[in-house]
Amino acid sequence: MKHHYYWAFIIFLSIQTISAQKIQTIDSLNAILVQNSSLKTDSLIIIFENNLKDAQKIDYKKGIGEAYKNVATIYGYEANGEKRVEYNLKAIRVFEENDLKPQAANLYGEMGYGMKRDNMEKAQYYMNKGLKIAEAGNYKEVLDRTYNNYGVLKEMQGQLDSALYFYKKGLAIVENRNYTEGLPYSYSNLGGVYSQLGNYKLSREYFYKAKSIREEIKDRKGIAENYTQIGEVYLTEGKPKTAISFFKKSLPIARNEDYRFLMQYTYQQISEAFKRLNQTDSALYYFERYSVFKDSINSLETSKKIAALEVEYDTEQKENQILQQRAEIIEKDLQVRRKNLYIYGSLGFAFLLGLLGYLVYSRQKLKNDQLKKESELQVALAKIETQNRLEEQRLRISQDLHDNIGSQLTFIISSLDSLKFKLQNKDHKVTDKLTEISLFTAMTINELRDTIWAMNKNVITAEDLQTRISNFIGRAQNSKDSIQFNFEYENAGIPEFVFTSVEGVTIYRIIQEAVNNAVKYAGAKKIAISLLTGQKSSFKVEITDDGNGFDLNNYDSGFGISNMKKRANDINALLEIKSTQDSGTSIFLQSKV
Repeated sequence: MKHHYYWAFIIFLSIQTISAQKIQTIDSLNAILVQNSSLKTDSLIIIFENNLKDAQKIDYKKGIGEAYKNVATIYGYEANGEKRVEYNLKAIRVFEENDLKPQAANLYGEMGYGMKRDNMEKAQYYMNKGLKIAEAGNYKEVLDRTYNNYGVLKEMQGQLDSALYFYKKGLAIVENRNYTEGLPYSYSNLGGVYSQLGNYKLSREYFYKAKSIREEIKDRKGIAENYTQIGEVYLTEGKPKTAISFFKKSLPIARNEDYRFLMQYTYQQISEAFKRLNQTDSALYYFERYSVFKDSINSLETSKKIAALEVEYDTEQKENQILQQRAEIIEKDLQVRRKNLYIYGSLGFAFLLGLLGYLVYSRQKLKNDQLKKESELQVALAKIETQNRLEEQRLRISQDLHDNIGSQLTFIISSLDSLKFKLQNKDHKVTDKLTEISLFTAMTINELRDTIWAMNKNVITAEDLQTRISNFIGRAQNSKDSIQFNFEYENAGIPEFVFTSVEGVTIYRIIQEAVNNAVKYAGAKKIAISLLTGQKSSFKVEITDDGNGFDLNNYDSGFGISNMKKRANDINALLEIKSTQDSGTSIFLQSKV
């Protein structure tokens, strides 16, 4: 009997040793995605699917979940959205059912990040859920990635200050962990935001830092991304030839890695660069390559299957969309009321100033010529001194607005997002109001940034205005990729054309108003903006869309047409609107001859 117990014990120890070795092998293979990103995607899928079977045989829950997640990642590289969603949902359920909190928190963040283009509200919901779990457990290896991805969501919504805030939080954790593989993602994210802010030199520095690290760790897909990103910075800066050289460095690497999404995007950027160089043959060639990839990736059948999987995970999407539309209607009504109040207040204030000036002028005429000349001299000296003081005050105020008010508004948005997440599904009226306040605060940040831009300049060059409009169109394109935007600038006169600060910001506001109307109300598929500058400070602006159009004799005041006309009148410019129902709208703004 003793011999039987002895051999049973030896067999038990052998089984335990074999299981431990098997678990170690499964974990090592699950880590192969980071360590061997140069492998072909087909090879990686085979590795992870076999690894999944091994983990299931010994009922190793963590290995099963990680294998599901890795298979989903590879299908994402192949642009197979259906499989990506299917395997991610399987993985997250395994983690939740087995109390694997760090893994669950991480995958919630990645699930939200993957939904960013289809449903921004759901994306923020899942990322907040992941952040809550990670912050409660202080899982730094999850927090750094999720903060960076949350910054991407803010960047897509045009909230650049918020994006910087979360990117820097992510970078601080990555540096604290000394996590080399995470540094390129943080650097690339910061580079993208600084490019949109017009700081092209700093943007490129971050992208080059990211590429250098990825070369050391042999992250070929990441290197391809950085080449495309550097090309984008040069393209935004108005250097299409240099941009093309970097795009062409990216393509062969992306093709070798079977990175289809990046190939599609890079073909589109090369087409745009050749278009700016007026090389239409090359532009058309690369646009056709882009279209081939776009059609293969976004097939109708795949979209239906993805939608079915998402409905299986969350059935509240339609209700949330209805609530969001109601909040937008209320917000638009409040905006109209605020604009009307501002107009009436401005008119009343202008009338009082005019009356006061007339009284002062009449009184002054009664004085003798000598006193008048002395007074004029004193006024001239005082004006010069006042202008100097105002210039100093303007610079100081703009700095205070940027450093204090901007950061405070950013903190408010972050606090509102956190509060809204905590109140999720408890009180829809409160969460709707929080959403409304968050959107208004984000709009205020953009308004503040534009105000600072105008305050920091006595004059605005045509190049400055062109860059500002291009950045706005870029943000609109990111939020509405179903609409084709086109912006053209032509200088038919003076090379160094300048606007006054009032003219520059007013033209920019009118373009903003017209584009927003076309996006929100017209159902447009194409929106085109052109800016022409000429001799004697003349300019012409045209905004056209192929949307529904409207009746000029009976239009909704919410379109802001009265506001656009007032802005045009403020800079002594002519504004003409042509619109026919079902045939689109054209808005013309030009200086008076």
